[in-house]
Amino acid sequence: MLKALSVKQFNEYFKTSIKHDPILTRVYINGSLANIRFNGAHLYFSLKEGNDIIDCVIYYYDDKDIDFDFKEGMDVLVRGNFSYNNYSSRVVIITNEIKENGVSEEYLKFIKMKEDFKNRGYFDLENKKQIPKLPKNVGLITSKDGAAIVDFVSVINQKPNDINIKLFPVKVQGNDAVDLILKGLNDLEKMNLDVIVITRGGGSSEDLSVFNDKEIIEQVFRSNTPIISAIGHKIDTTLLDLVADLSLQTPTEAGSYIIANYTNLESEMKKNLSLMKDIILGQLRLNEYKLAILKQKLKAENPKNSVEQKNKDVKSLKIAMDKAIKNNIAHNISKLNLLEARLKSAKTLIESRKENIVIKNAHNAEIFSKYSINIGDEIEINFSDGRIKAVVTDG
Repeated sequence: MLKALSVKQFNEYFKTSIKHDPILTRVYINGSLANIRFNGAHLYFSLKEGNDIIDCVIYYYDDKDIDFDFKEGMDVLVRGNFSYNNYSSRVVIITNEIKENGVSEEYLKFIKMKEDFKNRGYFDLENKKQIPKLPKNVGLITSKDGAAIVDFVSVINQKPNDINIKLFPVKVQGNDAVDLILKGLNDLEKMNLDVIVITRGGGSSEDLSVFNDKEIIEQVFRSNTPIISAIGHKIDTTLLDLVADLSLQTPTEAGSYIIANYTNLESEMKKNLSLMKDIILGQLRLNEYKLAILKQKLKAENPKNSVEQKNKDVKSLKIAMDKAIKNNIAHNISKLNLLEARLKSAKTLIESRKENIVIKNAHNAEIFSKYSINIGDEIEINFSDGRIKAVVTDG
């Protein structure tokens, strides 16, 4: 049985093997430039061919006599030697010389696709969908095991909110990533969400290359749900960033954007409640004033008041009528009494006059008996108020 090596023994063996291999100590490699970045005094980059990639480094770049304009996608020839890092278990090419071979076909394909989407209006501002100020239902497309989901959710949970997050876990790089992201976009689109966030925790430009996929860009543009991209740091720009309705740098920034308007929601609610209270109180006071005026009008125009006044008028009229009737009766009684007195006086006068009637014959002699006159005699009757002459026709 072979003796097992320790990790340190294996690393030292591998490192020594590379160092003494004549092929690996002086290599020439063609590839497409990617992941160009400075770190202190050193320049790091990668060489890419399809899905294969190898890392390179130029230590103390400023001190080297290398006059070269590094550009993503450029096809280059690199000369250097391999080195193995015990701590990261990574093989890198320590670069001594680099020459331009031209722009790689893969990069030209990317530029052509980008220009095509631009000409078709995929990146135009007028085609961007508006993101709600207070999104409640949020779709999240990211790796379930990466730091992105932790960063995003932790920021969301910093403030009270009623946000519901629908996670669709995907691979964010590799062979299955495109199909999974497309499925995530399709499934979340059916949920009638307020916004969909596509995010990952940054990475090299090659790590982010999946977000330049044509099908993903097409589906994002066709989506009815607003989409936020947050898939890298400031130096990384993908086609997804350009087509998305909003492009942010990191998962943390995406979470901050989603929760931004919730941050002051409590104070805004208190402010709005106070304003509503003032409006309602003002309306109550106005209605109280109107009610007081209506009460006065009702009191002044109340039918009860009119009925009471009519009752008073009827009572007054009744009193006046009673008084008038009494006065009339008294007046009539007085008149009756006067007439009665006059009648009595007339009767007395008549009786008195009856007693003073004098009858005379043609010889002016008073007649006191019917036997003193004959039929045919003319007689004169003297009353108290006058005299008449008559002829006796019967007697």
